[in-house]
Amino acid sequence: MPSFIPPLNALLAFEATARHLSFTKAANELHLTQAAISHQIRSLEDRLGTTLFVRAKGRISLTTPGSEYLEAISSLLVGLSTATDRVSQGGNEHTLSISCLPTFATECLLPLLPEFRAAFPQLRLQLSTTSVFDAFQINAYDVAIRYGSGKWDGVRCDWLCDEYFFPAVSPRLLAGKSWGDAREILAGTPWLRTYFTSLYEDDWPEWLAAAGLSKIQPPMELGMHMQLTSLAGAVEGLGVVIARTPLANRALRTGTLVSPFGPRLKSKSAYYLATPESRYEHQKVACFRSWLLARAAEHFRMEPEALTGHG
Repeated sequence: MPSFIPPLNALLAFEATARHLSFTKAANELHLTQAAISHQIRSLEDRLGTTLFVRAKGRISLTTPGSEYLEAISSLLVGLSTATDRVSQGGNEHTLSISCLPTFATECLLPLLPEFRAAFPQLRLQLSTTSVFDAFQINAYDVAIRYGSGKWDGVRCDWLCDEYFFPAVSPRLLAGKSWGDAREILAGTPWLRTYFTSLYEDDWPEWLAAAGLSKIQPPMELGMHMQLTSLAGAVEGLGVVIARTPLANRALRTGTLVSPFGPRLKSKSAYYLATPESRYEHQKVACFRSWLLARAAEHFRMEPEALTGHG
């Protein structure tokens, strides 16, 4: 047995900081103050007798010992998470733990879950929303709904749907405007800009280039964090947003948002149901996977034109 094993809190603080290369992001993830994270890491460095990070000009980077230590402890933390999960609620065959992206959970999954609950009343659901998806988080859930390439280590992925993006707006902002006139609408309506901390970049430049409208400037811009917020802002009439399917499907179906013009661009990434290899054949996981894939075909995979009703 080693003479010194660092406290788990210090290891978690180090791993999160090393992964983000940010004390602030690590603090947010672990629900601690930045000062607490810094204290944990300095204490760990003192106990190890080595420097784990280089701190300079508001930035941090891993030292060589820091990189080696991160590689060594990451697999141990994953193993600890997996072992803990197996003997806790997540390992209970009557509890299904789901990790989901926040906007997908709100706009796509939650409206359908009453149907799943009715079909499988014996299952207790635990739904967590997070945009983080790495080795430490993967094994903490039975299934995860994620956006990307579908190629992640340690999981098996089932394709749920592709994604398209295009401008959408509340119909009440189009009064007196020609619905098919992109220049008129964009030049006279505020733009909502969606900013993400990790997975996405703002979609306006790519869409404007594809539409041949790169020279158009908005009369006003409003910055929003995450599509969940920008879609809600568009529904309330704050401006025109670059909407993404399937996140905007419900608003487009109900008519609270409309897409009066194209093009509708297909993203390089898609949505997947990701399952840890060790749990793929579990009965509760198989039930959820079969149900969600059937719902995806009905609710998530339609072409944008089928939702918008406009060319």
